[in-house]
Amino acid sequence: MDSCVLSHLEIIGTGRYLPQEIVRTEEFEGRKMWAYDKFGNKIGESRTFYTQKLIDLTGITERRKAFADEWPSDMGYFAAQSALQKACIDVDSLVGIIVATVSEKKNFPSAAVKIQERLGARNVKVAYDLQNACAGFPTALMNANSSSRDFNGYWLVVASEVLTKVNDYTDINSHLFGDGAGAAVLGPTYTGKGILGVYSRSEPFEGNLEMIFRGENPDCIRMPDGAGVLRRAVDAMTESVISLKKDLNWERVDVYIPHQANERIIAGVERKLRGDGAVVYRNISRYGNMSSATCAVALDEAIGDQTIKDGSKVIITSFGAGLVTSAVAIKF
Repeated sequence: MDSCVLSHLEIIGTGRYLPQEIVRTEEFEGRKMWAYDKFGNKIGESRTFYTQKLIDLTGITERRKAFADEWPSDMGYFAAQSALQKACIDVDSLVGIIVATVSEKKNFPSAAVKIQERLGARNVKVAYDLQNACAGFPTALMNANSSSRDFNGYWLVVASEVLTKVNDYTDINSHLFGDGAGAAVLGPTYTGKGILGVYSRSEPFEGNLEMIFRGENPDCIRMPDGAGVLRRAVDAMTESVISLKKDLNWERVDVYIPHQANERIIAGVERKLRGDGAVVYRNISRYGNMSSATCAVALDEAIGDQTIKDGSKVIITSFGAGLVTSAVAIKF
């Protein structure tokens, strides 16, 4: 082993949990919806959406909805159990737990500590939640990777959201959101596998801070300028991919896992990266936008269906409120 090579983390197990209740796009048929400004005032005239129009616009045919007493720490626990089982490690081997969520019912004690307690992971040294909206999962992965140099051992990263609990069904974007959780167990390595590159950017300027936010009265998700968000999301995620490939001198990537926000955003990223030859992974049709959980769930599915294989070069990229962008490059 080259003593000059720094240790980093590789993913050794992933898992997911999706609530049982399925909300089909047909259930939004004929509803009147509005756009809202930051003060909760309706913008313009109402719009009535119909099933096929919604599917054509977003690519979403269904999404999941958590039970009334089901919260991110609950769903994250089940996703974590699955990931730990696949990783074949005991919970006492965990030194760190990071949970990406913006929708935990009570944010202290943290969802990470709640999951630690339910797992019975007594040797954890670091446990905390991070809020980076839809960019939470790659941010949590990069945080675990950097922290592992001080706390060597196995790390659990979870992304879990219940967006249906902060969803105003009169809002023009309400049909986008769903609930779910994904998890990854990571272990130390000195090889050429694992997390090899990271990218992060925050731009809360020029009105960006108010493009996606959590409104008041009611407490819910607001996105007044969906078209503007779409353009910025495509550009930001594409830029993150180009930057990571350049940094790592990767001529090609095998799989991209972009944030599953909207089919038009995913297609826009795919067009800008055309000619690359990589698979642009999609599962948005079944789950909609689950904020931080989208990439975590997609990663587990991509490994499970063999889209990601041993040796695959993968970039996970996401974009969300702030506006923030986060991406990681991983060799499997």
